[in-house]
Order: sequence, then C-alpha cells, then structure tokens
Amino acid sequence: MSINSNDGSLHQMQLFPVVEVVSDDIPMGVLNDGTPYLTLYGLAKLCGIDDTPLRVFTSNWDTEKNKPRGQKVAAYLAEKGLHNVDRLYTRVLNSSNVETHAYPDYVCMAILRYYALDATNFDRSVAIGNFVRLAEYTLKRMIYEKSNYNPNASIDTSFENYRARIKLNDQIPTTHFAVFREIADIAMNLIGGGFPMDDTTSLDGSVGIHWGKYWSANGLSERFGERVQHQHLFPENYRQSAANKYITAWIYPIDALGVFRKWLHDNYAMEKLPNYLGNKKLSNASELLESIKKPALPNKH
Repeated sequence: MSINSNDGSLHQMQLFPVVEVVSDDIPMGVLNDGTPYLTLYGLAKLCGIDDTPLRVFTSNWDTEKNKPRGQKVAAYLAEKGLHNVDRLYTRVLNSSNVETHAYPDYVCMAILRYYALDATNFDRSVAIGNFVRLAEYTLKRMIYEKSNYNPNASIDTSFENYRARIKLNDQIPTTHFAVFREIADIAMNLIGGGFPMDDTTSLDGSVGIHWGKYWSANGLSERFGERVQHQHLFPENYRQSAANKYITAWIYPIDALGVFRKWLHDNYAMEKLPNYLGNKKLSNASELLESIKKPALPNKH
C-alpha cells in the first residue's frame, strides 16, 4: 500500500498479505510492501464498535471526509503528513482467496483516536483502553530505541550461556544420562520466558539435588545400577570455571531415563520448581510454570 508523495492518496497495487494472524480476536497481518494492517473486523474490534457502520463510513470516504467525524479522522491523518487521503483501505485477497479490506496502521490509529477521544453517545471504554495501551507500547518502544536498549539482550545472553554449557558437557557415555542435558526442554522454555541463565543460577543443580534424594530414597541403584561421578565444566565467563578440574556431577544409568523424565515433570516441575522460581522473585513465575506443562494422551474409547 503506497502513499503518493504529492497528495498522500492511497493507490491500488498488486498487494497481498504475506502474514495473516489473529491475536486477541483481532485479525491482522502484513502486506508484501511491509505495511502492517488490520481487517475491517479487526479495526472495529479495536474500536469497540460494530463493523457495519465502520464499513459504511470507510467505504464512503469521499463524502464522509467532509462531515464532522471524517474531518477529525482526516485531521489526525494530516498530522502524520498524510493530506488528501482518498481511500482508507486497500482490497486484497487473503490466503483463502477471499477479498479483505486491509486498513494500514496509520489509518487504524487515526480512527481509533477518534473513537477514543471524540465520539459521543457511545461507550468509549474499549477504544480508550486500546488507545492508551498502544500509546504506552509506543512510548516504551521509543525509550528503548532512544536508549539503544535491547529488551531481549538478557534472554539472548542466557541462551548463549546455556548453549556454551551444552557444548562443554556433551561427552556423556551412551550408557548413562546427565541431569543437565535432560532438563533442556524446561531450561529453554524458562529462558525464553525471561529466566536468567548465568553463574548465579543453577537450575540443573536444583534438579540434581532433588533427583539424587529421590534416587536414594527409592533404591533406584538396586533396580538400574549405580550412578557415577563425571566431569562437569563451566564456560570461562562463569566464576565456577576456576574450579573446572575439580567439578563433577552424577550421571545415571540410561535405563533409568524414563523414570527420570516422568519424575522431572510430575514431581520436580509441578512440586519443586514453583518454590525455586519463587525464590528468584520472578514476576511471571506462573506463566513460566504453565509453559512447561506436558499434555496428556487422549482418552481411549
């Protein structure tokens, strides 16, 4: 969806969605020229109104832009340097080959602003809430950009730290398994949710302690054979690396792996991990716990 550099009008081009998603029941996407858009239904949902009057308003823009509501929307567009806009959406075919009205982001914000600030005889609570939320999001993004702050930097560092530890500890005998390697699914989910993985956290240490107690309390060595100590290394950026030549960790007979995996989810993740995360004072601990739950098999009939 292009803007004419002289008059700001929208032109029909060979445009089509390259991304189509529905988030919070709001259909949206991105066109092949990079324009983010909402559908008619998505824009109506954002504004807290029915899509029928919005369709009438935007489809008859030639006349509506000269009325009070249209004049407000046109003025908001003009503030963005978009003068004499002759169309508020572009008709495109979606992935189901159905025609969709794609409203570009700047049009969406102008219309939302009207319904949040100017509309009368109308419950503006939804429009106001969404307008404020989007304004806050934009301010947050602006501060990050002006400060050259990468909000994902800590997550990227945690992933790199974990990857470095995996590379250093991948030589486990095929007859045994290591707790550190087997908690990868949980560790990756936690890191993706903002859990810091560095030399001040030791998730595998916590798991190892509780699994060791379970192993001994249930006499699993009699069933599977003895566990053995094996060298465990830390990356150079970890303080623990200074003692690498002295550090070992238990590895366990491979035949016990199934028991460990069931215990890891049913016992550790569901009973022990909440306390571990609570001690780390993570604000999103409940979301992290939800992310690691495993599905059950469907009931057999």
